[in-house]
Amino acid sequence: MRKRIYHRFPVQEIEFTQTYSFRGNLQYLVKTLAGMNNKSGSITLKRTPDHTLEVKRKINVYITEAGVDFKPLTLQDLDIVLDGIEDNGILDFKISILYSRLDKDYRRVSFNEDTFLIRCDLAQEILTMKINPLNGPGHTNCNEVASTLVDEIERGQTK
Repeated sequence: MRKRIYHRFPVQEIEFTQTYSFRGNLQYLVKTLAGMNNKSGSITLKRTPDHTLEVKRKINVYITEAGVDFKPLTLQDLDIVLDGIEDNGILDFKISILYSRLDKDYRRVSFNEDTFLIRCDLAQEILTMKINPLNGPGHTNCNEVASTLVDEIERGQTK
């Protein structure tokens, strides 16, 4: 499973680390994240104290491929991705959050995206998430990314 561990993950400077009780396996985690790919929603960004902006954000999820790159994690490719993933261990993901808004003529205008590297380490029903921002304007922070992931995991476990 080493091919799913990104060789350039920053191990010295982790911005966010949190542990969670997790009654599942890595296959379930991968399925959950694949289900998040291409989901979107609306948020309000506060540009200045008196200027807000309504934007749409879209989440793209990638999984490490061969330890050196990332490939999109989709429900269509799930069987291929799950092959070789054990119940416990370490997996690395990349999540990009793309932002867009409508201009005065109602045309969609895209702008910078936030990108995060996420390391999920599952051992003995304890999931440790390590999240680092890779690039972007910082409209979303690491804590918000972790909360979104945990919400999706919990939503799937209650089904």
